[in-house]
Amino acid sequence: MSTARVVPSAPVRRVALVRPRFLGDVCLTLPALDAVRAACPEARVAYVVERDGAPLLEGDPRIDELIVVPRPLTPATNLRVIAELRRFAPQVVFDFFCNPRTALWAWTSGARVRVGYPDKGWRSALYTHHARPRTLSAVDFHLASLTAVGWPAPTRTPRLVIADRARAEAREALRELGVADDGPLLGLHPGARWMTRRWMPARFAALGKRFLAAERRGTVLVTGGPDDEALAHEVADELPRERARVVTGWPIARFIALQSLCTAFVCGDTGPLHTAVAAGTPTLGLMSRNRPAMFFPYPESAGHRAYYARAECSPCHRDECDDLRCLTRLTTEGAWERLEDMLARRPSGPAR
Repeated sequence: MSTARVVPSAPVRRVALVRPRFLGDVCLTLPALDAVRAACPEARVAYVVERDGAPLLEGDPRIDELIVVPRPLTPATNLRVIAELRRFAPQVVFDFFCNPRTALWAWTSGARVRVGYPDKGWRSALYTHHARPRTLSAVDFHLASLTAVGWPAPTRTPRLVIADRARAEAREALRELGVADDGPLLGLHPGARWMTRRWMPARFAALGKRFLAAERRGTVLVTGGPDDEALAHEVADELPRERARVVTGWPIARFIALQSLCTAFVCGDTGPLHTAVAAGTPTLGLMSRNRPAMFFPYPESAGHRAYYARAECSPCHRDECDDLRCLTRLTTEGAWERLEDMLARRPSGPAR
């Protein structure tokens, strides 16, 4: 049963955050992680995340313990996650996911304060406090969980901690591909799990050409996951061979380090969009079905731009659709207008 009582933060010594998946959603919780650390500077903090997302948080000094959830999650491994949470013995749990499994994890953790969302049926009854977001922003949506217990929750842009070793490995791997250290890099990420989030490869290629024409020493990096190689080559093959490289299948930590080296990064509404922002790189978000105020709540003052051409049927929640006007209305010219402005406003100095 939810209460409205404030939870004093000073006595809190153990806090657990739960957001098992996905890459972008984990990034969107990072301002909440910052707020927890600020509210409870003496506390140990655990983060419960699935194996695919764990590399985002490994070595992060804000986190004292990662509780890594295996996939697939069997009854036996589910019990192991519960055992690890109980061993950690949190006093406060923030469940940012609130599915049946995570609600049970929060309830069985032993924490006396359990924060989740209302209107989730029996799941909501397992929480002591309910977050009631009154915002579109997905960042502020998560921060509402801290507000629910009376803790300060300032809005911030998500930031990942990138190890120097990962950045050095990314730089060395680029050198092996023939990419110079001192030229501007544009990252283009054409892949996405769902068709409603995939901008046309030809338009990615046309945008890359505009960048190379404007930046004589520039290189385009066409990135993707292990299954995106054909798509990445479809884009790169339309660009000058000596000035474009395909980068696919890199380990996630090295990939994010690569993003941090880019002058700008262009991506559809998928996980690497948020990791690019959290890597500190000016990012152009090609927003199709989802409104930017919700899923790209990042400030232009930090160099980010959203490109959204609202269709009559948007926003929506469809992963597959026969009518992709939300994507086709995102033109190369419109994308370049925003990217050109981003490049003009970039800070001077050597590449990272």
